[in-house]
Amino acid sequence: MLSDFALISVLLIAAHLLRAAVPVLSRFLMPTSMIAGVLALALGPGGYDLLPFARDAAGKASLLAYPGILITLLFATLLLGHRPTMGLKAAWHASSSSFLYNMASEVMQYGIVICLGVALLSTVFVDLRPEFIVMLPSGFAGGHGTAALFADALPDWEAARSVGFTFATIGILFAVFGGLAIINLARRRGWVKTPSDSTTIAATHSTFLPRESQESIGRATVNGMALDALAWHVALVLGVYGAAMACMPTLREWLPVNFVLPAFGVAMVLGGLTQSALNAVRLGEYVDQQVINRIGGLLADYLVAFGIASINVQIVLDYAIPIMVFSLIGLAICVGWMLIVAPRVFGERWFESAIFTYGWNTGTIAFGVALLRVVDTRKDSRVLSDYGIAFIAIGPMEALLYTIVLTTLGTGQLLTLGIALIAIALTLAALAIWRARRVR
Repeated sequence: MLSDFALISVLLIAAHLLRAAVPVLSRFLMPTSMIAGVLALALGPGGYDLLPFARDAAGKASLLAYPGILITLLFATLLLGHRPTMGLKAAWHASSSSFLYNMASEVMQYGIVICLGVALLSTVFVDLRPEFIVMLPSGFAGGHGTAALFADALPDWEAARSVGFTFATIGILFAVFGGLAIINLARRRGWVKTPSDSTTIAATHSTFLPRESQESIGRATVNGMALDALAWHVALVLGVYGAAMACMPTLREWLPVNFVLPAFGVAMVLGGLTQSALNAVRLGEYVDQQVINRIGGLLADYLVAFGIASINVQIVLDYAIPIMVFSLIGLAICVGWMLIVAPRVFGERWFESAIFTYGWNTGTIAFGVALLRVVDTRKDSRVLSDYGIAFIAIGPMEALLYTIVLTTLGTGQLLTLGIALIAIALTLAALAIWRARRVR
């Protein structure tokens, strides 16, 4: 395992230097982890097989197992970290529109894709498995991380990982190129109220930061003579992961056979319980949120690199046509939601919130932030601060959504679930519009 992580680390360094040397890569927001993953795919077991990645006794590449481990570790970080206390009423007032709009957008993506997918599988793609349907929203709205956890929860379908990671990679390309095209359209239509230019992204998201833009990655909350601060935070994350994996066999014995309990959900809950316990004994403030976020960012980068590296190119070619069809459906949903719902929720400066959510729903939060910075050059919108508060509720709701979708796959009631999700999304959107009108 360590040798594989060392190989990916070398590729991350090479990819980062390549990104710095080739301006077009940074101009179009290509993440280093994605470049490294493509290099690993081309040079590793899925390509020319030139890199000595470890293999098991059966000759299968060990890197196929790493995304599942990394996503569980990543979810272990989500509810760890000390957060300033805010009253429930104040938090709802500050972030209700962001929560309702963003949560509805993800639920709607799952709902429409499931309903259309069921129709397509019964008429056009009759040879596809129903699991294929949910891999699109898991890759688009969820990204490589969620695609990994869905694939990990579907061990009986060998193609799940490759299909999910392909959708996630296509989603990133839609986020980058589609996002920039939409921003150019917005400038021509007058939707963007702040000045922007074509170099803003490259300046804001350069490969290496100039000294004046460099920031601390966190606070040292423990005495370094006793324990290094980073070791303290890493130990908490690994401890939560270990506890989650230890609980999984017992929990699966207690639950019904068709109920899919992902390890990531258990890890997230245990992370929240750990933070609550530390808060109760007045030690919670010694878990720095910024350091935990940086650990999560590290895990996400390795997850993307290993995820792309583990794609089976032959499987992707076999599923090429349905992948393209479903990807276009996903893109249409994201663009349609942005243009129809966002103006009714966010008012005059709707486009900032809309483009952020578009970047998230096709790629990741990082791409939403990147696109936001293009149109919000003065950084005076409340999009990120509102989303930061809203995510406290969005995170657990996403975990519940994933669990329900995976469990429903085992019952064969996908169409019913899709209709229910669309109804929920419409209700959340209606509440967001109603809330916005009251505030105005």
